[in-house]
Amino acid sequence: MLEFSSFTHLKDRPMLTFTQTLTTLFNSKITRLSTVTLALGSLVVGSLNPAYAVVPAGTKLAAQQTLALAFPASPDTLDPNLLKFSADFKTLRPVFDTLTRLNNEGKYIPVGATSWDVSDDGLTWTFHLRKEAKWQDGKAVTAHDYVYSWRRLTDPKTAAPYGDYLAQANVKNAKEVYSGKLPVSALGVKALDDYTIQVQLTYPTAWLYQMFSSVMTAPVRKDLIAKYGELWTNPDHFVGNGPYKIGYYRVNDQMVYDKWNGYWDAKNVHLTQVRHDYVKDPVTAYYRYLSGEYLVSDVPAQYLDLINKERPKEVFHVPAGRTAYFSFNTQRIPDANVRKALSLLTDRSMITKQIIKSNVPTSAFASPYLDDLELVKQQPWFKQAQKTNVATAVELLKQAGYTPANPLRLTLTQPSTPENDKIYVALAGSWRQASGGLIDLKQEAVEATSYYDKYNRTDYDLIIASYGMDYTQASTFYNIFLSDSPINNRKFISKEYDNLVVTANRSTDKATRQKLYAQANQVLVDGYQAAPLWYVETLILKKPQLKGYYTGLGVTYYQDMYIVANGNEKK
Repeated sequence: MLEFSSFTHLKDRPMLTFTQTLTTLFNSKITRLSTVTLALGSLVVGSLNPAYAVVPAGTKLAAQQTLALAFPASPDTLDPNLLKFSADFKTLRPVFDTLTRLNNEGKYIPVGATSWDVSDDGLTWTFHLRKEAKWQDGKAVTAHDYVYSWRRLTDPKTAAPYGDYLAQANVKNAKEVYSGKLPVSALGVKALDDYTIQVQLTYPTAWLYQMFSSVMTAPVRKDLIAKYGELWTNPDHFVGNGPYKIGYYRVNDQMVYDKWNGYWDAKNVHLTQVRHDYVKDPVTAYYRYLSGEYLVSDVPAQYLDLINKERPKEVFHVPAGRTAYFSFNTQRIPDANVRKALSLLTDRSMITKQIIKSNVPTSAFASPYLDDLELVKQQPWFKQAQKTNVATAVELLKQAGYTPANPLRLTLTQPSTPENDKIYVALAGSWRQASGGLIDLKQEAVEATSYYDKYNRTDYDLIIASYGMDYTQASTFYNIFLSDSPINNRKFISKEYDNLVVTANRSTDKATRQKLYAQANQVLVDGYQAAPLWYVETLILKKPQLKGYYTGLGVTYYQDMYIVANGNEKK
């Protein structure tokens, strides 16, 4: 998931250090399927974990179960197959069930499916659907709805941002369908009956069940799309299969979710209404939290010391499964050495500690707490003194012909927020001073919708983007830089990189995958098509009475949350 955030997160957490948090995630983020592992062989999966939030016995719930919170931006789309940006995914999670999902402990649980089987060779997966699941108009959710959705996602006519998603999952014929060489009917997915889906692979993908947790793989209704076309997502026509309906939506104002009592697990869904207020200014959201209107909120960095002093028990801080990076327009900055100079000039430690007051500096792309990334290393210059990196950067800029009289003139395009303004001021000042006037950085601050459009059209010199995991395995990061990935609008083209990632994605040997992903990371960062900056950390303020809120790895589900009555906060 792409995101362009203001990075308004804090650093200190009273409970776990970053290293402790990583250890916790490594130990608990994935529930291994029953008593077996994902080694190839006949695999029959029963229930992983309860597909709902478990409220501890004796807990007294508050009479009013409503939640309001600030949300960064209106979604770009309400169509699951067309999702691209983080706000889109977060918007639709309450409305659509997928085959699996992460629960509020960071473990995968069955939702749309109840179980699945894997053949001895790992090439055939059979998913058994939940027969009690319904669409919000009362119709049964069937295997045909999933198959239609996956074909539509892969169909090149759909032009889905994640159109290659099933190809990267090694689904049979997905690559050929996506490239237009085969019809969508050739995609290796089949409804064996109304409640059984068969997925055929060309190579084993042990993490396939993880990939079907992403919202773009949710089922969609063929009849509604055939009847209304693109207008099927209008409120009058929109039908989901999840625990919440969208009761009200006004762009850049508010979205209100109402609990759907016809949901198959409605008795275990406690929040009756959730409201997204589209608030750009984190200070506004913070004050609404202090007033009690919001039970959860991000925190403006300038309030770090005050919050740590006054509300230490309300601060929760975990890794977000997301990497922030400079995305360079290589048409406007074609010299790789100039792009390298910009990366070397960027004092990641200064920005994260003094400006953002959060996040972990990095020169490597993928987050260290995902599977198969154990061998990925930082770039050699990463541990050098900043003055050494600056000297190298200045020499590269001079070699490119830049002088104080003829500086490199660039524009950083960003969403218009106070926090992004601070990042720009820090970058512009530090680059100018460190380079001796060889760089003149300007800012273009725009509304979120305009920003997304500029990103899609590559209409920028450079931006700070971030990409978050769609599932908890390495390929979720490295697939987006494949030459034929629709997400790859930076036009990074490397046959060597493609071969490394595709081979890793097809390997059944973990040690081989680790080695190949590490090599792919090196190819990616060596070309400075994009420059990793920091691993994004999620920090929230949360009232004690709100339970079940999980911020680990950037995933939250409202059906896991509940509000306890006064006196039950410690339970």
